Amino acid sequence: MPKFDEKSLVEDFLIDELQKQGWKFVPAKALEREELEEPLLIPDLANAIRRINRDVEITDEEIQRVITMLKLTSTGLEGNRRILQFLKIGVPIKLEKSKTVARIRLIDCDVLENNEFIVTRQAVYYGKEPIRTDIMLYVNGIPLVDIECKNPASLGQTWKDAYRQIVKDYINLAPELYKYVQFGVAAGEIARYFPIVPGKEEVHTYEWKEESGGKGSPVRDPLLDVTYMLAPEKFLDILRNFLFFREERGEKTKVIARYMQYRAANRIVDRVLKALKGEGDKKNGLIWHWQGSGKTLTMIFAAQKLFHLMGNPSIFFIVDRIELEEQLLTEFNALDLVIKPELIDSIDTLRKILRHDGYRGKRGIFLTLIHKFRPSELEDLYRELEARSERQETVQTREDIVLFVDEGHRTQYGVLAAQMRAIFKNSCAFAFTGTPIAIKGRDTFREFSYPPEELYLDKYFVTDSLRDGYTVKIVYQPRLERDVQLKRELLEAFLEAELEEIPEDTRRAVEGELAKRLDATKLFLENPRRIRKVAEDIAGHFLENIDGRFKGMVVAVSRKACVRFKRALDEYLPPSYSEVVMTFLHRDKPEIEGYRKELMKRFPKLDLDRIRDEIIAKFKETEEPKILIVTDMLLTGFDAPILQTMYLVKPLKGHRLLQAIARVNRPYRDVKEAGLILDYVGILKHLKKALEMYDEHDIRNVLRDYSSLKEEFVLLIRELLAIFEGIPFNYDRRTLLQAFERITQNEDRETEFRERYWSLRKVFELLGPDEVKLEYFERFKWLSAIYAYYLKQALRREEPAEISRYFEKTLRYIHHSTEVEKIQQELPVVEFDQDYLKKLETQLETLEEKAANIVFTLNRMVLVERNQTPVYMSLLDRVEKLVKAWREKTKDYERLYREGVEILHEIQRLGNRQKELGFSDMEYAVLLVLEEKLGPRDELVARVRKLSNKIRPLLLPGWVAQSSLHKKVEQEVRSFVRKLKTDYGIRLDEMNRLYDLLMERIENFSLGGPEP
Repeated sequence: MPKFDEKSLVEDFLIDELQKQGWKFVPAKALEREELEEPLLIPDLANAIRRINRDVEITDEEIQRVITMLKLTSTGLEGNRRILQFLKIGVPIKLEKSKTVARIRLIDCDVLENNEFIVTRQAVYYGKEPIRTDIMLYVNGIPLVDIECKNPASLGQTWKDAYRQIVKDYINLAPELYKYVQFGVAAGEIARYFPIVPGKEEVHTYEWKEESGGKGSPVRDPLLDVTYMLAPEKFLDILRNFLFFREERGEKTKVIARYMQYRAANRIVDRVLKALKGEGDKKNGLIWHWQGSGKTLTMIFAAQKLFHLMGNPSIFFIVDRIELEEQLLTEFNALDLVIKPELIDSIDTLRKILRHDGYRGKRGIFLTLIHKFRPSELEDLYRELEARSERQETVQTREDIVLFVDEGHRTQYGVLAAQMRAIFKNSCAFAFTGTPIAIKGRDTFREFSYPPEELYLDKYFVTDSLRDGYTVKIVYQPRLERDVQLKRELLEAFLEAELEEIPEDTRRAVEGELAKRLDATKLFLENPRRIRKVAEDIAGHFLENIDGRFKGMVVAVSRKACVRFKRALDEYLPPSYSEVVMTFLHRDKPEIEGYRKELMKRFPKLDLDRIRDEIIAKFKETEEPKILIVTDMLLTGFDAPILQTMYLVKPLKGHRLLQAIARVNRPYRDVKEAGLILDYVGILKHLKKALEMYDEHDIRNVLRDYSSLKEEFVLLIRELLAIFEGIPFNYDRRTLLQAFERITQNEDRETEFRERYWSLRKVFELLGPDEVKLEYFERFKWLSAIYAYYLKQALRREEPAEISRYFEKTLRYIHHSTEVEKIQQELPVVEFDQDYLKKLETQLETLEEKAANIVFTLNRMVLVERNQTPVYMSLLDRVEKLVKAWREKTKDYERLYREGVEILHEIQRLGNRQKELGFSDMEYAVLLVLEEKLGPRDELVARVRKLSNKIRPLLLPGWVAQSSLHKKVEQEVRSFVRKLKTDYGIRLDEMNRLYDLLMERIENFSLGGPEP
């Protein structure tokens, strides 16, 4: 990745690369804008509408009505959603000539050449306050992507500052602009993209990774990669097929594809389209994306795109659990999709859909359980299909049928799958799994792949997901090993059983000795005394380590055990802390039936399904319940990032174990270092045996022993201490300053320190009362003191309270220690105001600390906020040199302090002078440029006043976008500069550079709202 030492160079790089991808650069002043309040390029848009809709006899008046409809669309979330729909399917307009309603397309996603792709920089938009965006991408005159850049070399600045600028500032300041903009990019040392969701202060951000060469070999240049994502053809594909609004339980947001979702969905689409054309010999594919990587959305993205491209196909989603069916249906219905799925709720409904249209089958998207394909239920239908297929097209012979099979691992699945494939003989079929193919035993998923040539059509490993931050690692810890864990012979019986644990409501009799041993296991795990002991330990662990920060889940061996755990936990925790989520049967035993009645009393007017939904929603969205107690439900497909700890009191193995433990692997607010499995059964001590059906390479890093956290903790401490090698181990302010200097010598080391310390404190929180914490306590405390010092000096702030609460142990044991508290109290954040230098002298002790404070104050004021005032802009070079001097290994503190004070005095002097002259920011900016180029001359003040008097009447709101006014201003400035050339003997090239600088300052400071 190239190194940048100026923000403008990041912009230059991105614009150059975007031009290579097919975007046309147009300077902001050359954009065809009617006024700065209007984000649309009206002439470009009108021409594009005319060009794209040649097949519709559309008049100029009707084109204007389309544009008016866009303009009248409301701002905010709903307006942004409506604009996205217009972009995807067109604007409905009644045509006068035909008297019909037509969808007038704004973008041509089929013929790329029919569109105009413009990239511009430093464009100004008026709203509540004027804003100036770094890079804006227009398609057919509509602004769709905002790219904000930050200087990677600036002290304490990252891509997050650019992200916050868009999400927290710009969307609120210019709502009319951001009803059109669909996603943003924050660029600095890396680039991350995210959907624009007006009114939402936090959205997920993603890093795009482009492939190079073979499958799964990404090029690692984040800035370059994001330009590949924005290549016109790919960008329109994302806009149309991979960007959707989502609403569930009143919560509105927007989803955009991650790179592996985009890659996998398009591999599916390509395979289907080639199969329909008779190209190639592959019609199926297996997609393995690790649990938590967004597999459900990948399926939906692929289905939606296929439905559009194939005309009117039949697409079936097939799952093996009612729970997964409900979750998939919920996700479909939450998305703002044109086509919604039809639920096949019975075998009769399935028969009707297959017999529809003379056995050709119904068209659309369908969702069903695999169990509806039982051969005994479809025997007659199958015979009918076989007979009819000999003389006509049927669902057996149709090729435009696609099957999406999700997580079908169960033993009974083979027979059902065979029946399904026999009915859809000519279909394309794709299986999705969050766990790898088993190498031992028969794995149904092999039927979807082409070994050895192609095992997976697309795969996204555990290590990929951890690296990208889409999941967190999972660690396990045995608990109460001597007291409550299963005896060896019972564990071995479970591990050796061909059948896995079976949901009790579908359990069949198991014969012989094995049945006795499995029953003995269940009886042991249901024992009330044992449950009470485990519950006491769970409650203690939860209160000490989890409560107030994350949530937990107890996985019990049976429904009876669920009820008993609820009773036991209520003895140690408030009853509102926990809830049971499980099925109830018609004739349940008294213990379970009694709990059902209690539940119905607590949730009057709700049936059991709605009670369950209410409990799950509250777990995800409100403070309570804090612990869910389950046995089968929620062990697959359940997605709650706040869930951090699973208390495993049920033996699991194979794919069921992998699916269950993955419930805790979702990231949460960048404060969750790992998901934690506490094993009260002993199964994880035999992890190799429990997962022996998988290739070791495929499951590497799936689950780590708790001791690995200790190793990670020690490694992180050693890596961080290595940064400070040679620095004394004490809390003297001079020592802390020395450490601070070491961190801020270059941007790579600064990033390394921030990220590694952040990981270190998350591991510290996870470790609980462990000896390794005691052993390394003093070193961790010292590193925490350095971090506290860094926050105060470099970032000019203390840690926000909403973040601190997730690090309660760090605060309790470290930040409340005498040494760190002393730093917090004695090192104040010295705010810049007219008394800044006076406060600096009284509040800071040493010359070195004063110098550091001045450097970082000027860095934030001038480099970060440089376009706020002409004074800052005029001092840019001097501050950049000061920051460069700070980065040097050997520092002259006296010089840094002296030059910093001189710059501060210069800021005050220049500010006072502006007031004395009575100059506006624009006038003063022009004067400062002239004095820098020509030296201080008294007559320059009069010349600036004269120029200002001439151009001021032209500087009306939006003058930059009005070509006639802009040309008049250019003429006046050009005439002004020519006179300077004559009077001061300036060379022609110098005159041209001076003209460009003056125009830049006039445009920037005549707007009333310069760039933050």
